[in-house]
Amino acid sequence: MNFVALFIQRRVLAYMLSAALLLFGFIGLSGVGLDRLPNVEPPMIAITTINSGASPEVMDASVSSVIESAVNSIAGIENIESTSSPGVSQVWVQFIFSKNTDVAFNEVQAKINQVINDLPREVETPIVVKMDLNAAPIVWLVLKGDRPLSELNQLARTRIKRQLENINGVGGVSVGGGRERKIRVDLDLQRLSSLGISAQQVIAAFSREHIQLPGGYLVGDMQEKMLHLDLEFHSTAELAQLVVVWREQVPVTLGDIADISDGLDDKRGLARFNGDDVLAIAVRKVSNANTVKIVDELKRRLDEVIVPALPDGVELLVAKDESSIISGTANALKNHIVEGTLLAAFVVWLFLLNLPATLIITAAIPVSLAGAVVVMFFGGYTFNIMTLSGLLLLIGVVVDDAIVVLENIHRHLEAGDTDRIRAATNGTREVVFAVLAASLTLVCIFATVIFMEGMVGIFMRSFAVVVSGGVITSLFVSLSLTPALCARFLSHSDVESRAIVKWISRLHQQMDKAYSRLLAFSLKHRITVLAATALLVASTGWFMGQLGSEFFPEDDESRFSLTLKAPLGSSIDYIEQKIGDMEMILNDIPEVTRVLSTVGSGQGSEVNEAQLNVILLGKEQRSRSQSAIMQQVRTAAGDVIGVQAYVNVYPMFGANSGEPFNAYITGPDLYRVAELAEQFMQRLKNDPRMGDVRMELKLDRPQLYFDVDRNRAQALGISTQQIGDTVRVLAGGADIAKYNALPGDGERYDIRLAAKREGMRAQRDIENVYLQGPEGGLIPLDAVVQVEESLGPATVERRDLNFGANFSSTPAVDLGQAVEIFQGLGDELLPPGYQVALAGQAQELGKSANAILFVFATGLILVYMVLASQFNSFLQPVLVMLAQPLAIVGGIIALWLVGHTLNIYSMIGMVLLVGLVSKNSILLVDLINRYRAEGMDTMTAISQACPRRMRPVMMTSLTIVLAMLPAAIGVGEGAGQYGPLAVAVVGGVISSTLLTLIVVPVAYSMLERWLAVK
Repeated sequence: MNFVALFIQRRVLAYMLSAALLLFGFIGLSGVGLDRLPNVEPPMIAITTINSGASPEVMDASVSSVIESAVNSIAGIENIESTSSPGVSQVWVQFIFSKNTDVAFNEVQAKINQVINDLPREVETPIVVKMDLNAAPIVWLVLKGDRPLSELNQLARTRIKRQLENINGVGGVSVGGGRERKIRVDLDLQRLSSLGISAQQVIAAFSREHIQLPGGYLVGDMQEKMLHLDLEFHSTAELAQLVVVWREQVPVTLGDIADISDGLDDKRGLARFNGDDVLAIAVRKVSNANTVKIVDELKRRLDEVIVPALPDGVELLVAKDESSIISGTANALKNHIVEGTLLAAFVVWLFLLNLPATLIITAAIPVSLAGAVVVMFFGGYTFNIMTLSGLLLLIGVVVDDAIVVLENIHRHLEAGDTDRIRAATNGTREVVFAVLAASLTLVCIFATVIFMEGMVGIFMRSFAVVVSGGVITSLFVSLSLTPALCARFLSHSDVESRAIVKWISRLHQQMDKAYSRLLAFSLKHRITVLAATALLVASTGWFMGQLGSEFFPEDDESRFSLTLKAPLGSSIDYIEQKIGDMEMILNDIPEVTRVLSTVGSGQGSEVNEAQLNVILLGKEQRSRSQSAIMQQVRTAAGDVIGVQAYVNVYPMFGANSGEPFNAYITGPDLYRVAELAEQFMQRLKNDPRMGDVRMELKLDRPQLYFDVDRNRAQALGISTQQIGDTVRVLAGGADIAKYNALPGDGERYDIRLAAKREGMRAQRDIENVYLQGPEGGLIPLDAVVQVEESLGPATVERRDLNFGANFSSTPAVDLGQAVEIFQGLGDELLPPGYQVALAGQAQELGKSANAILFVFATGLILVYMVLASQFNSFLQPVLVMLAQPLAIVGGIIALWLVGHTLNIYSMIGMVLLVGLVSKNSILLVDLINRYRAEGMDTMTAISQACPRRMRPVMMTSLTIVLAMLPAAIGVGEGAGQYGPLAVAVVGGVISSTLLTLIVVPVAYSMLERWLAVK
């Protein structure tokens, strides 16, 4: 073939092209980011609307429902979810993955603009943002010291936050656990009533007296002066002199009716680190940035700039660092790549007993990996579990083509051809089509991945790009660099020169003889061989039934999360006490090193729920597994009375919960959904297979209901608006103005108006509030309002415009079985109009099963097309494709033996086997056909071809097995994630290799009359 002869005759051209690939790969290394998982950017849009103090039912009816109805008409929506909590409405619009995120954002924003006037006038403008599942904090810092939290908060926001925000790759920095500075105006209700002053008059006084106005300019003949109309008060002492009203020519000032202080916001959140009160600082990255580089730069800046400038007695510590897990997993996979390269080289030497040949094969590895890196660079992919696993696999795959070419050239030299150029040319020409077909079968398996949607499509796409790029590069290398190097350096080695080589050579001969005898036996008992093989393939169904199914496998990351949930209505002081009790339990566990506890860290978060992030010693430093420690914590948490405790692994994506099982029951009536949800809970609690189930819909939040006597109120000249404003300001408190000190720090702070806490603690205190009548007289609130205590929802959730109750848990069984249990309950308990809706990993699991079947089916069709084109036959591809079921058998049995489940990684491994194992049968059938074309009868051709091809088949298979073996064994961090992929590949390659060497020749012999060879 002219293409091959070109590189053999012009070897320097082959060297330079490969060197160029290495150069571009080296350059690309610096531009490829490092992350834990592929960049998952689903087209999800979030709409957040604030209406401080509004109840969940009000937020749902007046905000969430309006927004959901508006956006529901947009094309391409997969589902809509909303959560209405006190003062906050959050709506999430999930589009199908093929939807362009920018288009989706613009369409949602346009719909919000159309209905913005339909929202209550008190609400803030809805905020529309694109959701980023990778936007979880990559670092948690804690600031603590011998200073008040207000001073630490000021330090964190004005100095530390600004220093961190300008680090390249940082997308945002948020501070939690502190309390914002507030100018507090606490009204004395008794003084107000005695002076006949209402809350509305106080608010009106601020609007009248505490103002800033644009003044313009005073222009003279030769100069102009700006009019600075800053008419605000700039100290608490000045604020005390603000005149509210006049009584009998005497001014009543704000100081006469209120206590004014430069204080803090209401306590609605906290952060603790190892039992100490701290400020928590979360650092997030921008999409596709290199997490490890960001964290390294952050730590450098902490050490060199920020920490040295901190006041004495103040510490800034790293509480949680995502980069350690990422770098640990990446380093483990990099070590596996090095180990795999060395093992592949050893296998080549073991079979060829030729050092130059070993070095020639090994040279294909870095060049092919460099080609894959170049593809990653231009494709915008990062180094992560999927792409690094692809590179690891490539070590075994990319040498296959080079091994086939070199081994055939080596046989020509063994046969006595002394002209290396002729041997290289003839040896390569004989196998070029087999090598081409073998490579294309692997590439075409991933061709259909571009049609896959959902998260499994994103994961497979990144893996497919790396593997396809490397395989195409290896094909080029095997037809250019490998024959060029063979023509220059390869020679027939003298196997008699050393004892060890002589011993291995005899072992080769014995192996060849043993295989020849086994092949002859199989050809004499063809029916028995095929029947036994069919039974083995049929057994796959039983083994697959024993495998559980889940989306992500659990991994030991040396960390877990603990959620504490107190009864609705519990105060923040109550939950803080329970956090302390839980921290004491964790302190008694020797493997626990750090505990970061937060309350109110998310928008709309309730103060009755706490999140504890528990960091453990590394795996190599402890004798117990993470799951064993988590089980101990679950048991011990039962001793903390008054809270529910949920122990979970960390979520793979920050926007998701840690529980693998997540589902809704939905319907048109909120209270009927709640009744059905309680029935579900009773059944699920009694089923130990479902683990600790958490149900979010609670209708027992204590609340006060205000029943206004509207006729009486109108008769007295009192408006409903006046009633609402008075109760809102005095009981709940309201920010009514802005304030800044002179001289100050350049920041403006809210002025919060409320009644004194000691005068507003119970229902009777609200009833004693006075309203101002139209003639200035005071009317008690209970004259026009009846206040009743009732129960209401803590949050109102919707899914696809129906009310929903969310269930989540970490099941004791696999995720697939948990889904079956939950759906079975739905069939039994739910009436018409109410249904089960899966979410999170449970939803993606269902999608992934269909997606994998699609890839299997279309991949097999494409493989058949490639093979039919290669062999110019419709029947021979079927013979070659016998390797696929033989590989699936080994992959499934290997997963069952090791104890893995069917998950996103193992399923990718099974898909990979479909293209991977065809190479062996291609080599066998191709040579049998060639011998038959030369005039041999079928049995002689099989007896001659198969032993000759046995060595390259064993070499190619062993390189893959040994390259993936360290990952399959579970050595290194992250092995729980990529381990199932490696196990499936190793098991499938072993079974396919052993069975293909027997089954394919036997099947060929039985089909010989239909296998015409031209």
